[in-house]
Amino acid sequence: MLCLPIATLGLLAVTAAAKKCVNITVPVDLSARTAVFDLPVPQSNADATAFISNLTQQGRNFTDLILSGYQNTAGKYQISTQFCVPSVNNVSHPTLQILTHGIGFDKTYWDNSYNNFNYSYVDVATDQYKYSTLSYDRLGIGNSSHGEPLNEIQSYLEVAALAKLTLLLRNGSFPGVPTAFRTVTHVGHSFGSAQTYSLVSMYPNISDGIVLTGFSMNGSFIPYFEAGADFIQANINQPFRFGNVSFAVGDAILASVSSALNVSTTSVAAMDTINNYGLTDFVAGLPTRQRVPYVNGYLANSNANSNQYLFFQFPFFDPQLAFAGEATKQPVAIGELLTLGSAPMVNNYAGPVLVITGSNDLPFCGGDCFATGDPALPSIPAAVAANFPRVGADKFTAYIQPNTGHGLNFHYNQTGAYAVINDFLGSKGLGPS
Repeated sequence: MLCLPIATLGLLAVTAAAKKCVNITVPVDLSARTAVFDLPVPQSNADATAFISNLTQQGRNFTDLILSGYQNTAGKYQISTQFCVPSVNNVSHPTLQILTHGIGFDKTYWDNSYNNFNYSYVDVATDQYKYSTLSYDRLGIGNSSHGEPLNEIQSYLEVAALAKLTLLLRNGSFPGVPTAFRTVTHVGHSFGSAQTYSLVSMYPNISDGIVLTGFSMNGSFIPYFEAGADFIQANINQPFRFGNVSFAVGDAILASVSSALNVSTTSVAAMDTINNYGLTDFVAGLPTRQRVPYVNGYLANSNANSNQYLFFQFPFFDPQLAFAGEATKQPVAIGELLTLGSAPMVNNYAGPVLVITGSNDLPFCGGDCFATGDPALPSIPAAVAANFPRVGADKFTAYIQPNTGHGLNFHYNQTGAYAVINDFLGSKGLGPS
């Protein structure tokens, strides 16, 4: 991947062999009505477990139980984005895809560098289909502004951020991007799909077409995800990457592993030992010295096994990719977990909608998207059509990606899913020209 100043993109269009991207931090003023929860922010791993136990208890709605009211949350925030265009950008009418990642990831979900970007959605969208793309770290995550994890970083404020980014790109005032996009589509994954869904319900004319990946409107399996993650404090789970523990402590541990094995700390044997004995999270961040600290109340799944349970369908993935995903994962704010179910059941949007979900998706299908209990309903995601009463049958498609878990982009057949997404948009007249 090339990350270049925006002014050089046109100059290198005919010589570069890959998409051209620029990283842009965008200042935004945001305001949203957010929930006020009467709950202490978890301060320990035991507190985090108790929080998840309450959240997943059957027979009650914990979010409603602790909701004490609403407030207006407003402030100035920084959103970390990546804007990409095709290596040969010869289209007269560019179309933009705005990509919103889900829980456990940042914007690199869409442009994964593993195995020479073999899993990159952005590579396919730009260089094969000639779209421009804008991916970003959701508010509170990665290199975007963090915030108070309970009553500030919630779905409501994040949808406001997505709306602001979209409008900046539509009216040509996005910093460093000299284009006012007439055609804008939105592609989300999981929680990012839920935010895309909420966005177009609030602003039905803001998007020309939406793609909801890793998604359904059946929330009954979300507790499987929340409990299976075994959430703990992110700054304890990855103390060098998300906390403030001295890198020297980690160096000493790696040196011990190296000495015991009589191999280099960067060798395959050393990394196998680290992964096999559950040290993947503990040493994360040491090789790169990249630290993005999080306060208590930002939680992370506990280890590589929980990551596999949440996102991967065995054996249809590269095990080393799963370990790489664990080492580069991102946390979730407890306010996000409490507002997962805030999307309206009836959506006002009338444009094209594609729902594409892995056959064995955990949080939105309970591990089997075909187990509907209704012979007339072909899949659980197909039921989303009823949530879009203004979308005709000719504009709605539900597609089940075979041999795939919740992490749609992380399986061997991921490029097949990428083709389904981009072909759908093209078939609705939303391709570049």
